[in-house]
Amino acid sequence: MEYEMCEQGIENLVTGIVTQAAKDYRKVRHLENSYEKRELEEFFLSTWFHQLTGLDGQMVLDKLKAGD
Repeated sequence: MEYEMCEQGIENLVTGIVTQAAKDYRKVRHLENSYEKRELEEFFLSTWFHQLTGLDGQMVLDKLKAGD
């Protein structure tokens, strides 16, 4: 039971991190030379992002760039 609660907490944290990064990227995606945009793109393309989510970061980034 305690382990399941810990797992759920970790999932909630990962979801929060990725959701906030996506919201932040949507705000800056149209800026040309934005430090924040570059940092967020690096996050989505990072090994850490893939380890956290199991997702293809390039695919996620492409969807965000397209406006999804």
